[in-house]
Amino acid sequence: MNEMRYQNHMSLHDFDAEAQNKISESSITIFGLGGLGSVCSLYLSNAGVGKMNLVDYDTVDETNLPRQIIYKPNQIGENKAMAAKQTLTEFNPDTRITAFNKKLMGKDLKELIKKSSLVIDATDNLPSRLQINEACHSLNIRHVVGTAIRFEGQVMAFDHSNQKARCLNCLYSLMDENLEDCDGAGVLSTVAGTIGVLMANTAIKAIIGTETYESMLVLDLKHNIIQNLTIKKDDNCSICI
Repeated sequence: MNEMRYQNHMSLHDFDAEAQNKISESSITIFGLGGLGSVCSLYLSNAGVGKMNLVDYDTVDETNLPRQIIYKPNQIGENKAMAAKQTLTEFNPDTRITAFNKKLMGKDLKELIKKSSLVIDATDNLPSRLQINEACHSLNIRHVVGTAIRFEGQVMAFDHSNQKARCLNCLYSLMDENLEDCDGAGVLSTVAGTIGVLMANTAIKAIIGTETYESMLVLDLKHNIIQNLTIKKDDNCSICI
């Protein structure tokens, strides 16, 4: 570990070399390298995460550039996971990065999650989120979820080591598939950036053992309203029964 690089972390009164070592020894998988995942991955890599798996089969589009800040105009048309790996490696070559430019499902999804100490869900559709949630729960892997649309966003974390704890399925089900996405409803670039940073912050707290789970941070950045809501367990949830 390069102590000089992370000296401002270790200058914190409740953060020491042991905490930084937990970050450098962690293996984080990020699903979705769009507005949330791109920002989140940048902060996590620069914070010293030892290994990162980047999963995204989409390509960089010109409309992505205002909020997906790790991509450059000359990367338009490239796979996002591959392009993100290139940029992140330039920022911190000590982070070992593997890029997956395909959609992972079923056994392949679980195999990758099983190798992770933490999963970050930055996808933009509910079916993917619920699949990731179910896989994390079945494998007892902690995971962080973020959403952003228009001027609003949410960040939440789940500790699946407790099989009776709340999960994402307690909040949503496939019956909610009509929920809007940012492509249809729009999203302000700074909102995506803010949520991405908060996801990275939540992930770091989870890694070093200071995160509190089963709550949802809700932001309305148009009116600067921030709320922290308790996630209620759904007794009929088919995942965390």
